[in-house]
Amino acid sequence: MRRRIFTLLICLFAWTLPEASAQRATAYDNPYYTTGTEVSPATLVPSVRKWYLPQRLYSLYDWRQEQYSNYARDHYERYTEVFLEGSPFYDVYGDYITQGWLVYDWTEDYPEDNGSIITKNPRFRSWFNNLLVSSSHSGQFYSALMVGDGIRTTLTPLTFSKPRFDGIQWDLTTDKYALTMLSSRVSNTGEISSSEVGGGVQANTFTTLMAARGRVQVGDFAALGATFVNAAHRNSNLPFGDNSLSGLLSGPMNADFVRSIVVRISDDSPEDGEGGALLSRWRIFIDGVEHTGDIVPVVEGGIRRGGAIVASGTDVITLTYNIEDFSPSTEDAIDDFREIERIEIGLVLANDYKVEVTSNKQTNNLGTPVFLPVLRAAGNVKDGSNQAFHRFSYGLPTGTRMLGFDLAVADLQGFDFRGEFVRNFQYRRFPNENMATNQTLATNEAQAMYATAQKRSYPYTFFAEVFSIDADYSTRAFIPNAEGHVYYDNEQRHLYEFVDDNDDQDELPDWTRRTFGSRVNTRQGQQLLTDAAVFPGIDEDNDDISDFNRNF
Repeated sequence: MRRRIFTLLICLFAWTLPEASAQRATAYDNPYYTTGTEVSPATLVPSVRKWYLPQRLYSLYDWRQEQYSNYARDHYERYTEVFLEGSPFYDVYGDYITQGWLVYDWTEDYPEDNGSIITKNPRFRSWFNNLLVSSSHSGQFYSALMVGDGIRTTLTPLTFSKPRFDGIQWDLTTDKYALTMLSSRVSNTGEISSSEVGGGVQANTFTTLMAARGRVQVGDFAALGATFVNAAHRNSNLPFGDNSLSGLLSGPMNADFVRSIVVRISDDSPEDGEGGALLSRWRIFIDGVEHTGDIVPVVEGGIRRGGAIVASGTDVITLTYNIEDFSPSTEDAIDDFREIERIEIGLVLANDYKVEVTSNKQTNNLGTPVFLPVLRAAGNVKDGSNQAFHRFSYGLPTGTRMLGFDLAVADLQGFDFRGEFVRNFQYRRFPNENMATNQTLATNEAQAMYATAQKRSYPYTFFAEVFSIDADYSTRAFIPNAEGHVYYDNEQRHLYEFVDDNDDQDELPDWTRRTFGSRVNTRQGQQLLTDAAVFPGIDEDNDDISDFNRNF
């Protein structure tokens, strides 16, 4: 029996040695790999625990205490640092996954205070110059994953086009199909840690961007595409399911209550000096119940004419509502203005009007109210033929969505066609600190389209274009700062653009917007945030204005 056991031990010893040698040869050696009964070393006393920890000299260098060491024939191997190839990583069950360095990490935990964390290790910049690219292919399938700053990304001209996109982009293409997906925490894409142990950039109230584009080849000459872009405020303190693609108000945006609302009506074409906005009546509704009798606005500005008020040229009409004057009636289900869930304003308007609104919750960093547009007249009407009753809900912006379809036809009987149609959704929610979820949603919709046709017949080229873009079509989203505030008049720090103004088509946009990633991979310098110059050859008249930006 002893001989059998001894033979078995010799077999086990002979079997483990090639495994260790193979691990060293393939560079996949795991010094934390052990055999035998599974134990939890952390629960053992030190005198026992040492027998269950990896014996590195034996497993890495075949070193034994009883063996004579002679390096005349076998070259000496230096001691290597335990973490020379990074740190070991384990899954949630404690199983070993791999060994390496955590260069980039984006984690979102719901519900969790400051649950959104983006970590960029110093190696992200020193080793990879702020951009990691991984690609693979098999047959007709090609895939690429990019994580970094300053990615040149375009989905379509009307939905998403940026010379410098900071975030994650995944691309897939085959002979017939193509797919692109984008993701980014646009309110703060994360800054590189100053040290190896530096923590990530945390956020509780933040804005995330999600976008996707798919394209399919139809026949030999046509391609159909669909595009989805969405940016919305999120709150990590709430469960994931309570957040919405339409966005939610949280933090300072949802603190306090709406105490006053100011409506401003002006001439949408003040330069012509005629027509102007015409206001006949106004009403206010609280949770669907009219309160025009108790919440009476202070009306200022304009010229009274025949029972109406006219604002022409630079004149404006303002209606200031004190919401604290709310007095419950028998039709109301609430008793105090702090319980209000929805406020609607009704106006009878005519001619060429523009309606903007603000409140005590919609301010700049000094607390001054900032007006944002909610209604505009279609066309420059001057005869009052478009008079109608308009009713809109008040709210703070929480998200922007683009949904588009496009078609491209190449060389069909010598013609090239290209067109795109996009619907734009702008979401607002009513602020009330008593409502963290189920906040009243209001939506503004707009649309844009274009179509081009081209025919080449040497030496001539014929080109035609038709387009239509609504005045309130928007490819921008508001983003909060680190404290969760949004100052609505600060475009440089609180606006994220889906489509950058980049007339000279270089690597820097023509306007100033807040950026978080280092300005890398550009010959114009890492510290430049705005392109104040025009690319040579695109400004033939030398007026410092790109010739592509000329209005005739």
